[in-house]
Amino acid sequence: MKRFYVETYGCQMNKLDSELAEQALAEAGYAPTDDVRAADVIVLNTCSVREHAEHRVVSRLGRLKPGGALRKEGAVLALIGCMGQREGERLFQVAPHLDIVTGTKEFVRLPQLVDEVTRTRQRLAAVDLSEEFDYVRDPRHRAERHRAFVTIMRGCDLHCTYCIVPTTRGGEESRPLAQVVDEVRRLVDDGVVEVTLLGQTVNSWGKQLPGAPDLADLLAALDALPGLLRTRFITSHPNFFRNGFWERVRGLRTFCPFVHVPAQSGSDRVLKRMARLYTTAAYRDMVAEARAAVPDVALASDWIVGFPGETEADHEESKAFLEEVGFAQSFVFKYSPRPGTPSERRLDDDVPEADKDRRCNELLAVQDRLAAAQCQADVGRTLEVLVDGPSKTNEARLSGRTRRNKIVVFEGPAHLTGRLVPVEVEWGSTQTLYGRLADRPADDAAPAPRRPLPVVSPA
Repeated sequence: MKRFYVETYGCQMNKLDSELAEQALAEAGYAPTDDVRAADVIVLNTCSVREHAEHRVVSRLGRLKPGGALRKEGAVLALIGCMGQREGERLFQVAPHLDIVTGTKEFVRLPQLVDEVTRTRQRLAAVDLSEEFDYVRDPRHRAERHRAFVTIMRGCDLHCTYCIVPTTRGGEESRPLAQVVDEVRRLVDDGVVEVTLLGQTVNSWGKQLPGAPDLADLLAALDALPGLLRTRFITSHPNFFRNGFWERVRGLRTFCPFVHVPAQSGSDRVLKRMARLYTTAAYRDMVAEARAAVPDVALASDWIVGFPGETEADHEESKAFLEEVGFAQSFVFKYSPRPGTPSERRLDDDVPEADKDRRCNELLAVQDRLAAAQCQADVGRTLEVLVDGPSKTNEARLSGRTRRNKIVVFEGPAHLTGRLVPVEVEWGSTQTLYGRLADRPADDAAPAPRRPLPVVSPA
């Protein structure tokens, strides 16, 4: 039996796309392998959001030349995803030993493309974005048994000046509500208890659909599925929490109060240059509305440091804004110009690299201090934890996540993986809580289910 190997770079959407590519190859009779040297088809699923991600892929391509130690004779090498969509056939100049380039939609045609390349030994590029993405997912093809990503929309209609996504993924397309619910139902039937809904601006889902349903409508529909325990979603935009969103989701038993909603900067001047379409005052209003309805909501943010024209004063405003909002988590990135974006065409990348590094570290230091204080506030509480499996740092212990997405490490039997258990927090570090299984209900347990669900004890 021929084998395939898939390597994924970038975001959660890329991880899910890799699962769909694996499904397509498996349905064509290929078997997966974790050893790239044993693969008949090697697939690199790529990211273009930042320059560093592309450099890593180019480096990896260099190690996968024919005759090298990592590529068996006759193996087909395919590059898929955002970098393939952006570069297309130009990648054959970068890596003449590359056989297939596909973008963010046509990657599901991999088996046919592999067959054609094998037959003709001619390189192929398939980067059409014009067709609607319509591929029925088999729930068996996923990385984890108890958790799954679910794409509810693809593409983006916004035009943030630094962002390549509208180019690599096209315009916004929402999947119908019934289609999403059906996919989640099939995942739950196969053992999934937590889903994360994916979209570039996930909270704008539904605006193209008949009747214009919104994300709160979808969350409510999923909340009615027996067996589903938790629902998360990423990535949100602060402008699209509309129609009383927070009040409508606060009572849903599956809704997890951890929301990734990037601020990107705390300077109104920089936000305007980024074309983010909101001000810090509007972001504050969104935070106030969220916390009025869901007092324990944890907010996470992305930040770009060193955007063209960012001054020290702008950077200080970002530090102050991060602290003011009290984010639970922050992902901080140095600005890198992406080819063809408005910021690359019109603005000079004028912030020195040393200043970008320093500003990165300063924002991360503020976030670490906030996260440590938030961990300390949880000491003594009993929290509801979904067990993910053995801890990455100590396989003798288990690791899981709270509803607010905090990692919790504790001792317990392996059969608890995929179950909700109460854990009493005994101490906390900057990012992680440590505790023991409790014999009392969790302080932050979800609302009672609409339908009976099995009760799981920690024993």
